[in-house]
Amino acid sequence: MGKRRQRAMLAMLGIAGLGLGVLIPAAPASAAATRYEAESATISQGVVESNHLNFSGTGFVNNDNAVGSYTQWTVNAGSAGSATITIRYSNGTTAGRPADIAVNGTVVAAATAFNSTTNWDTWANKTITAPVNAGANTIRVTATTANGPANLDYLDFEVAASTFTDYQAENATLNQAAVATNHTGYTGTGFVDYTNVAGAYVEWTVSASAAGSVDFTIRYANGTTVNRPMTIAVNGTTVASNQAFNGTGTWDTWADQSFTATFNAGTNTIRATATTSNGGPNVDRLRFGASGGGGGAPTAADLLAKVNTCNQISNGKYKTDEDVSSATIAVCQKTGAVFWKADMDIDCDGVRTTQCNENTDCCFQADTFCHTSGDSPLNAAQLPYVVVPSPSSTWNYTNYQIGCGTVVAVIYNNQVLYAVVGDTGPTAIIGESSYATANSLGINPDPSNGGTDSGVTYIVFQGSQRVSPIENHNNAVTLGQNLARTFVDNN
Repeated sequence: MGKRRQRAMLAMLGIAGLGLGVLIPAAPASAAATRYEAESATISQGVVESNHLNFSGTGFVNNDNAVGSYTQWTVNAGSAGSATITIRYSNGTTAGRPADIAVNGTVVAAATAFNSTTNWDTWANKTITAPVNAGANTIRVTATTANGPANLDYLDFEVAASTFTDYQAENATLNQAAVATNHTGYTGTGFVDYTNVAGAYVEWTVSASAAGSVDFTIRYANGTTVNRPMTIAVNGTTVASNQAFNGTGTWDTWADQSFTATFNAGTNTIRATATTSNGGPNVDRLRFGASGGGGGAPTAADLLAKVNTCNQISNGKYKTDEDVSSATIAVCQKTGAVFWKADMDIDCDGVRTTQCNENTDCCFQADTFCHTSGDSPLNAAQLPYVVVPSPSSTWNYTNYQIGCGTVVAVIYNNQVLYAVVGDTGPTAIIGESSYATANSLGINPDPSNGGTDSGVTYIVFQGSQRVSPIENHNNAVTLGQNLARTFVDNN
């Protein structure tokens, strides 16, 4: 702290009605796992073999030693929900054979470790959880290195029984909003279309069997490219202010936004109020979950509990500052993320602002490695972002499905801030973030004497999902909370 690290030169990257909610209990899902043999799955760059012992069924899949070789199962869920997916595998080498696990085309566990099982006749299980749709779903295991994936025997699939209750928006209390049916994909008898004014709202009356923390989810559609934020209040108390409800592509495409709040035993109200003149998104329903459920955004403690041990993937360690004598910070691997625990130095590069310029920062540069959607440098004073070390023999972030717009959970002093990968730095140093990141976490953001010497954890979520546009922090929060929940569930 107090000594600003010297920055490496950066490359440019061209880169109105009243009514009570009607309770519709959700049907419970299957109560037992269903087994799907790998030899019956879709195989790309691989073959079915039986030349090792102890497999199930008639054989196992041996994919080619190539990046991108995969096995894909089609599975069936009796209802939408959170599925437990167990993959039986064998790896007779001494090296890990990481693979992406994707559900319905979306990577839910990136570069998942399939570690050595000592020999090819010994099998182990890899278990993750992921959301699935009612009906058919695809689950694909894809090699991320030239060694290919492990041998795959079978997949066990089970959807947890649901105890949630659905409350349709068309049966809720409406203010400056109306029931409509002119788009497809809604549940119930319609959806609610907000009037384009601030203050319009939908309010549900829900029932909790006991006092405590409950998860709930609002299903919505936003066919525009502009965020339509809403404030969410429970029993008159705000639990999420100006929560982003971003575009879903079309008005026929629906998405979920999840929350966790404390409820009283018995009757409670949940109100979703538009905060801009665009009004709110179209709202289909509210799904009210069980007490103590896991659908909300994880806390700092939830995340830190998953990174208390390190499976080091960096070839050596990093220094915290250029003037320290030894390198002590390792990059570690977990399912779906990498992480490190370090200090925080201040990056003030990019757009010139009152806070960040040649006079406030001795090492100011008017560029960042990552650019906005308009191909301009990022604004360090406004956008929370993290600096990653430039690729080197120590570690190359580009080999781990990390790039501009990747979400990073930055944890400090029991706070979680969702930032993006926004800049690259020296190859030997780690632990640097933008002025806005430090300021949001209560760390002195002054580039000349700010930062903190320790106590910062950086969890970088791997995979193909990126914040778009990169400069939209609300999008980073929304995506980050979803990725963080998946990370906690899978580790």
